Amino acid sequence: MTQAWLRRLLLALLASLWLGGPARSQGLDLSEQPPQLDLAPHVQLLLDPEARLRPEEALSHAGWEPASFRQLNRGSTAAALWLRLDLFNGGTESQTRWLALGNPRLEQVELHRLDAEDGRLLETRRGGMAYPPTVPLARGLDAVFALTLQPGEHSRLLLRVQSRTVILMQPQLWEPMAYLDRELVDDLRYLLPIGVTLGLVLYLLANTLARGNRLLFLLALWLGLGAIYDFAYYGYLRRYLMPQGSELAARLPHLLGLLSNLLLVSCMQVYLEMGRRRFWRWFFPICTLLLLVFSLSTLFGELRSSIAISALFLVLFYLVWPLALIQPWREGVPYVRAFTLLLGCVWIFTVMRIVASFGYFHALSLVVLYSAIAFKVLMSFLLLFLVARHSVSESRRFEAMQGEWLVAQQVEQERLSEAVRSRSAALRQAAVAADEAARAKGELLARVGHDLRAPLTAIMGYAGRLEELEGAVRLRALAIRRSAQEMLVMINGLLEYARIGMQPDALLLQPLYLGDLLRSIAAQARELAARQGNRFEFRLECDLPDVVLLDAKRLRQVLMQLLQNAIGFTRQGRIELLVAYRAAEPADPEAWPQLIITVRDDGPGIPAEQLPTLFQPFQRLGSGQDPQEVGLGLAIAHQWVVRMGGSLKASSSPGRGTTMRIGLPVELSDETAIAVRHLVRQDSRLPELQAEGRRLWLVDDSPAVRELLLADLTGQGFSVTTLADGREALERLGAAQAQPPDLLLTDFRMPGSDGLAVLRLARARWPELPVLLLTSVPEALAGQDHGFSAVLAKPVSLAELRLTLARLLGLAVEGYS
Repeated sequence: MTQAWLRRLLLALLASLWLGGPARSQGLDLSEQPPQLDLAPHVQLLLDPEARLRPEEALSHAGWEPASFRQLNRGSTAAALWLRLDLFNGGTESQTRWLALGNPRLEQVELHRLDAEDGRLLETRRGGMAYPPTVPLARGLDAVFALTLQPGEHSRLLLRVQSRTVILMQPQLWEPMAYLDRELVDDLRYLLPIGVTLGLVLYLLANTLARGNRLLFLLALWLGLGAIYDFAYYGYLRRYLMPQGSELAARLPHLLGLLSNLLLVSCMQVYLEMGRRRFWRWFFPICTLLLLVFSLSTLFGELRSSIAISALFLVLFYLVWPLALIQPWREGVPYVRAFTLLLGCVWIFTVMRIVASFGYFHALSLVVLYSAIAFKVLMSFLLLFLVARHSVSESRRFEAMQGEWLVAQQVEQERLSEAVRSRSAALRQAAVAADEAARAKGELLARVGHDLRAPLTAIMGYAGRLEELEGAVRLRALAIRRSAQEMLVMINGLLEYARIGMQPDALLLQPLYLGDLLRSIAAQARELAARQGNRFEFRLECDLPDVVLLDAKRLRQVLMQLLQNAIGFTRQGRIELLVAYRAAEPADPEAWPQLIITVRDDGPGIPAEQLPTLFQPFQRLGSGQDPQEVGLGLAIAHQWVVRMGGSLKASSSPGRGTTMRIGLPVELSDETAIAVRHLVRQDSRLPELQAEGRRLWLVDDSPAVRELLLADLTGQGFSVTTLADGREALERLGAAQAQPPDLLLTDFRMPGSDGLAVLRLARARWPELPVLLLTSVPEALAGQDHGFSAVLAKPVSLAELRLTLARLLGLAVEGYS
């Protein structure tokens, strides 16, 4: 303890001796200094190898010596540097100066201000990348400290500098305004090359998008990352993104430099095609891997060691890779000279920074700075030249390819034209041959039909004469005529089957009432089924559209053929005609509504092995000793269904009957498209009514139907009020001044409101009002308590309509019995 007390006393005596007259005479008089003063000749420096000295220990240390350029720029070191400076104000006014160290990448800077008389520590301030800026007006590129001395005041400063990156210093004293002016000039010097580089990056990216060139993309990435590296190297990244200082702010500049070199290696590999050169195909991938390892070490490892090792690697790398240009130069790789000049600029610029990191010169000195700017501008022009020449080369190559493609296209077009001409000629010849064949076939069918029917007619005529006789002759004559009739039916079927292929436009699509057509077919089938002792059932499985476009003749022919087959093969059984409708899928614009028609019987059925050939002509169905022939009927029905765009499928099993299902696309229509003559049934005799003075409301959305019924009803003496649709009828029924008619005649399906809504409102106002419904689908109301006074099917029979009106209104009928 005594030895420690003696040591402190000795240090105090040495400090007091040093603080005497000699120290005071060495101080800088701030009142006599210029706006900018280089402090290197005026400061003393102390090296602290272990970086453990406190300010009091550093001040009394015997190792102080005048500062030199090499000592102020030691590069990468673990030691701490101490700087000592005495200041005083010999003027009559207070003096303010800013102390700047000239390096934005110093990590930790401590300013200790001591009293010049007794050496007491007055204050401690900290700066560098690890701390926020100490002077708000100085925006953070350097470690800057503001110093103010009153008249006659003396001050002693101790600066402690320690950094894991590199220690490069250029200490200066500045008047505040001079420093701010210098900072603006520095912004221009630093940011102008960065802006030029970023503009070139945008140009390269635009060319990349236009041409899809990988090299241009790599060059754009390399230049862009280089610009960001310069942005961080000069301190702007910390100024704008990390003003409070952080660990990442110290690591980012070196990390970005390593990544920029990694992209440079990638550009060289692609442009110089190093993959096909023996040594370099391994050298550059290994360098890429090492640069990635150094990048990760810089980001996550011990920073000082990473910087030192990667700097040594970069020195070796930049000494070796220029040799990679020798072989491409000899081979005459396109633009290799310009690329060599570009890489030479990169080489000089990067080597200058690497050498500066070892402390041989200051990286931010004006000579180095202007050299870097010159090299950056030269690099930009060289890159522009390379890209421009590359673009010209690509354009010429593209024009050559386009010319070759146009020639090839012309040759191919001529070949196709010749093929089209020859094909067209062949098709014309085939069409002529087909027309001649069709004409010959038609003539053959006409001749065959005549030559076959004529003798059959004679046979049937003589057989009819013989039927007038008695006895065995009459029976034989009946057998002859029956066989002749069967042969005539077969001949007619053969002729029709042959004509189907000759009539591509044989379909006649017309708007019609679908329900009326189906009811007519069902009535005809019911009569045929009753003759064979079968029960017949007609059922609509859902609501059908009122009016569709169909070929009524062909659909009737198909359904009657299927029904006749079912009736002919069934005894004392049941025949069903079922009709369903499937609307088109809204998600599929090409889909059509489908009409699903099923003919089902519970006859003997068809063996499964006969179903695939069922729709071929003259098939024999059944098994055992008594197979039955179906002739041409099913084949003709199948052909007409296919011609209508539908499908006909059969399913059956022996003993369980047969089911025939038709899927038929239909096009929806409305009553306005139906010809007037088809709106009503043609009756040979019509009753006459005495209806003078009777008022009648007619509600129908079809103008043709309204005009037809209006003309007929007014001719019978009715006073008719026509309403265009259900909505207009509801408005008329809701009017307070409306007088009740004698009868309301309404359609069922109408826009706005249907016939049921009209019925409900009419009965709510006038409960006793007769309401007569006209509908194309009366089956939709079958079995319901709908409330209509009567229901008539469309197309309406005028005779039936007049008789129904007479019954509902109690009118006299004349001329009809």
